[in-house]
Amino acid sequence: MSPKQSWLMYAHDEGKHFMHVGEKRWVELHYINKPIVLVRVEIDEHGEYWGWLDSNKDKPCMIWPSEIQFKMCFPYGYTAEENIGRGKAVRLKITKME
Repeated sequence: MSPKQSWLMYAHDEGKHFMHVGEKRWVELHYINKPIVLVRVEIDEHGEYWGWLDSNKDKPCMIWPSEIQFKMCFPYGYTAEENIGRGKAVRLKITKME
C-alpha cells in the first residue's frame, strides 16, 4: 500500500518558510507571534522541505525547511532509522491554502 501523497496541516507563516508544521494545537503551543495558516503538505521529490514518514503513522512529522535541520532529529542519521524499518525521509512541498 502506498502512503497518502498530501495532507492538510497548519503552520506558522514565517514569510520565507513555514515552521512548526502539524496539527493546529501543536503550532499554537509555540506561542510565536506569526500567523497560523492552513497548508497543504505534499510529497514531492523536488520539494524544499524535509519530513519523516513514520512507518506507524499516516502523515509526515519533523518537517523542516532544510536538510541540515531535519538531520538533527536523528542522532545516528535518518538512514539508520530507515534501514531498521522505522520510516523514511521524504521531500515535501508546502503551499498555503487560500
